[in-house]
Amino acid sequence: MTNVLRLHVAMDGDDRNTGTGHHPFASLVRARTAIRKLGRRVGQAVSVTVHEGTYYLPETLDFLPEDSGSPLAPIRWEAAPGERVTLSGGRKLDCSWRPFRDGILQCTLPVNCPGFFDQLFINGKRQTRARWPKRDDSSPKDFSGYVRAVSAVADDLADPRPGPDDDMTFSCGAPRGVVFDGQTFTKKFWQKPEEAVIHIFQAHHWGNLQWKIKHIDPDTRVIWFGEGGQQIGAKYLDKPCEVNGDSWFYVDNVFEELDSPGEWYLDRDGRILYFLPPPATDMASALVEVPVLLQVLRVEGDRYKPVHNLSFSGFRFAHTATTYLEPYTVPSGSDWSIHRGGAVFMQGTRDCSVDSCYFDAVGGNAVFVSNYNRNTTISRCLFAHAGDSAICFVGSFQDTVGTQRNFPYECRAENNLIRECGVFGKQVAGVYISRAKRITAAHNDIARMPRAGICIGDGTWGGHLIEDNRIRDTCRETGDHGPFNAWGRDSYWGLVQSHEAYTPSRSLEAGQVKMDAMEPVIVRHNYFQENAGWGLDLDDGASNYEIYNNLCVGISVKLREGAYRTVYNNIWVNGANSPCFHVGNEYNHDRYFRNITVMSTVNMKAENDLNFAMSKGFGEVYTLIAPPSRGPWLEEIDYNCLWSDLGEFVARVRDRDEGEERGERKRRKLSFPQWQELGYDRHSAFADPLFVDPAYGDYRVRADSPALRLGFVNFPMDTFGLVGDFPQVWIDEANL
Repeated sequence: MTNVLRLHVAMDGDDRNTGTGHHPFASLVRARTAIRKLGRRVGQAVSVTVHEGTYYLPETLDFLPEDSGSPLAPIRWEAAPGERVTLSGGRKLDCSWRPFRDGILQCTLPVNCPGFFDQLFINGKRQTRARWPKRDDSSPKDFSGYVRAVSAVADDLADPRPGPDDDMTFSCGAPRGVVFDGQTFTKKFWQKPEEAVIHIFQAHHWGNLQWKIKHIDPDTRVIWFGEGGQQIGAKYLDKPCEVNGDSWFYVDNVFEELDSPGEWYLDRDGRILYFLPPPATDMASALVEVPVLLQVLRVEGDRYKPVHNLSFSGFRFAHTATTYLEPYTVPSGSDWSIHRGGAVFMQGTRDCSVDSCYFDAVGGNAVFVSNYNRNTTISRCLFAHAGDSAICFVGSFQDTVGTQRNFPYECRAENNLIRECGVFGKQVAGVYISRAKRITAAHNDIARMPRAGICIGDGTWGGHLIEDNRIRDTCRETGDHGPFNAWGRDSYWGLVQSHEAYTPSRSLEAGQVKMDAMEPVIVRHNYFQENAGWGLDLDDGASNYEIYNNLCVGISVKLREGAYRTVYNNIWVNGANSPCFHVGNEYNHDRYFRNITVMSTVNMKAENDLNFAMSKGFGEVYTLIAPPSRGPWLEEIDYNCLWSDLGEFVARVRDRDEGEERGERKRRKLSFPQWQELGYDRHSAFADPLFVDPAYGDYRVRADSPALRLGFVNFPMDTFGLVGDFPQVWIDEANL
């Protein structure tokens, strides 16, 4: 690229300037307009350097096909080296604070400030909207900061203030409200409950849901729901967004509950902002920012005229509004519902990238790669405290017949650092893939997530590569999941086998699963660590996987119904659950060989996330739940090295039983000889694998290990996670 047009944007620039380094533009829109007007010559690349400062965008910055570059002459938008450049979807407020009461300050909103916003940032940190009960992040898995519901609203309970859509809403499976405990509920009177929002976990804790509150009836102790509840998919259920006595909730946007440092409330009618500052916060000099836009950047073309050869590098993206009450879509048969949007939204692109950027506490998804995209790369970015997921690759299945290709293809999420996303939504992931093909997720470091690290929502097309990731401390607020999760509720998935009583008549063949899962998904060279749930959770028919050279500490693997899963040369250490073959399809062609399993009675859970009542200290090396009634349980289980501090091999089997309820089905324990008589592990060994130095994370096996004699091959354990070119500046700024 010898012929490069170089443009500059600076806070002290002027849009009447020429855009040179000495005479920069003042806005990114002006630079975009200049590129469009130039009618670039063939072979002329463009570099737009944006200099230090926070650019509060008046509207989403759109890039269309006419903003494209070419393979030999790309267009690159980048922050100036060593300079902090923020692209903000918000506004800076010039507040004149005055005392209100009890340490609370108030200010009248400036004339140019929007009349509503759903987040407040003080000195760059998101504050807490006034809520009940008080925010408590000390123990997310135990729902600290939440209160437990008593029950859902009874079907025959009449709403004292019915609305026009009540019958339709209820018939579609959405709950009408929730009953609260009158003894523990707040004693404060809420003057505007209709402005409040309830955040409540779905009954099975797969995720959470948000509703606007319609009204609160103190006599029946019911919080009646208004609009909302679209955040869970699972269309196969009668009530996908079910709530009950196992649901935990909090309510926010309540003025009367403003009583804790860091809480705030906006009086929309009076245009007054209230805030109780944390100790030692100088509000006279504090930076006050609020979100306005749902998206900062929108890059949009179509497959006939895509945006191409366009890149963005080095920016901090911040201050986008929440999206949990915006429209959601259910892209597949999984439990997931998702808002099709993000702080950066890309649709109809080729060869575009987002590199070395920082997504700082955006309100919804950070990057959403939607529908037709080819060779899109998200790399070396930091994602922290996003409202929902970090990176999403999501197509539209209904628009892919014939010559339509409305899905992400050969896109990548590489070398990203992802932390504590899912602030508002809990059914989220560091990287989410649905209705896409050949997506690579590699060298990502993902931790402290409410649900999955990486999730594949369906078996559509497949061909994905999941490798060299480091994922730990996930599923912090949800259950029945793992750091890596996959669904497969595709054409041949059987609902009656999966979720009805496990009777022999409901044991089904896998069918032609490769009609959907056309290419194998490869999961290799990853490090997963957790102390609950599943590590590699291939759920509900996930098929056509090749899984090898993964190290799982504190977790193992689950193969639910599905087929053509080849699992070999992996290490499962001290799992909360043993490797589990669950509701297997008949003649499934699953193969499980040359793996190392080490189980500890100390680490096993008293009762696992699926409520299988696993006895603590049992120490089994396999769990089988409702294996297929006909054919082998797996096509192959052999050459494995198995060990447990129990001192003996035990497999636990829960058979299908005609006429028995799921909670009462028979359980049996199999010894090693009994297990081998079934045709499994005939060449395997029950023996200590002899790890080199597990106390320091070295789970390679010694030269005299029995696992090596069985064909196990040591694999590198220093390639997990980020590689060396990740921007240190973002790690330093986020204090990670």
